Amino acid sequence: MTHIVQANAAEDLLALVPGLIGSTPRSSLVVVLFEGSRSRGALQVHLPVGTDVDRRVAEAAAERALGFACRAPGVDAIVPVLYTDDAFGAGSEPPGRVIADAVLELASAHGFTVKDALCSAVDGWGSYLDPGLPSGGRSPAIVASATVPQVPPLPAELVTTEVPSVDPATFAAVDLEYRVLSARLDAMLDAATDRARTSWRIDVGDTVERLDGLPEVFEDALIRGVGAMTPREVAFLLLSLKRPWASDLALMQWAFGRDLGEELDDAERAYGHLPIGMDDPEVFHRVAHLLVGDGPHPDVQRIRAASSLLLGVTARASESARVAPLAMLAWLSWALGQSSRAAAFLDELDDAELDHPLASTVASLIRQGHLPAWAFRPSAEPGGSVVAANGQPAA
Repeated sequence: MTHIVQANAAEDLLALVPGLIGSTPRSSLVVVLFEGSRSRGALQVHLPVGTDVDRRVAEAAAERALGFACRAPGVDAIVPVLYTDDAFGAGSEPPGRVIADAVLELASAHGFTVKDALCSAVDGWGSYLDPGLPSGGRSPAIVASATVPQVPPLPAELVTTEVPSVDPATFAAVDLEYRVLSARLDAMLDAATDRARTSWRIDVGDTVERLDGLPEVFEDALIRGVGAMTPREVAFLLLSLKRPWASDLALMQWAFGRDLGEELDDAERAYGHLPIGMDDPEVFHRVAHLLVGDGPHPDVQRIRAASSLLLGVTARASESARVAPLAMLAWLSWALGQSSRAAAFLDELDDAELDHPLASTVASLIRQGHLPAWAFRPSAEPGGSVVAANGQPAA
C-alpha cells in the first residue's frame, strides 16, 4: 500500500526526507517533487564536501536536479533541501546560498513553484526564504521531535553498498568448486571444433551435467536465495554470469520476469548474442532499450530478491568472479534511480574490470546523468507519499 503522511511544516518535511530517499543525506542537494500538495518523491544530487563552491559547480548541480524534475510527469512544485556539514555559526544566513540561488533561479525559469527552500546544516536548519530566521538557525531538536509518521525504511538490500562477509570455509568451498568448473569449461572450449562460435554459447550446464536451461537456473536461484544454495550451485551461477550474454539474460529475467528470460534465451540459441542488426529478433532490440532504461517499470520485488542474491554471491566470489555480480548490482541500483549507489558498486572494480560490457554501460549512464525513463512514471509498487494537511503546502 502507499503510505500517506502529513507534513504541516518545514520541520515535518525535514524529518521525512531520509525515509523518502532511503538514507540520511550528507553533502547533498535533495529536491522533493510535488504534484499539487502531494509529493511525487525525492531525488538526491551529491555535492563536493562543504558548500563553499563556485557558481559553475552550483549551476551544474541545479541543472542536474531540475533536469530530473522536468522529466517527472505532473510535477509542478519543488522543495530543495541542501544538506551540508558546514555551520550557521553566529549568523542567520544559511550556508550554501550560492547553490540555493542557482536552484531557485533555474526553478523559476522552468516554471516550478518553490514551496520552500531549506538548509540542514551541522548546527541548525532553516529556510533561505525566511527573513526572520534567528542567528544560528533553528535547533535540530525541532526536527528530531517532529511528530510525523516515518516513511517505512527501504529494505537493507535496496540501500546497502557493502558486500557482506562470509566465513573462510564458505568462501573456500565456493572457490574450489569454481576453479574445478572453470577448468572443465576451458577444456570443453579447447576441444570445440568451432571455438569462435562455441565460446559464446556453450551450455555452461554441461560442466555440472545440469540439463535444465539457464532461465530455470536463474529463477531457481532467485527463489531459493544464496543461503539455500550449495557451493557448487553458487560456483555454477558465478561461472554462468561471467559470460556477458548470460549476465544480461539473468538481469532481464530478474528485473522483468521469467518470460523475458525464456524469450531471450530462445533467441540467443537461435541467433547468437552478436551486435544487433535489422534482421535480429525483436527481443534483442527490446532488451537493448531496457538496458538504458527505456521500457516498462521493472518488478521491484524481483529486484529486491536479485539484489539480495547478488550480494551474497559476490561475498562468496573470488576477485575475478566478482566483476559480473558487481556490475549487475550497479545496474539494479541504477534501475531504481540510485545512481550514487550504482557508482559505489562500480568503485569496487578496477579500470580493466570496468571494460566489462555491463559495467561500461552503467558507468556511461551515470556519467551522462541519465536515469531510466520509468523512474519518472508512476509505479504500481508500494511507495511513500507526503501530502500536505488540508491541501496546504507541505513545506
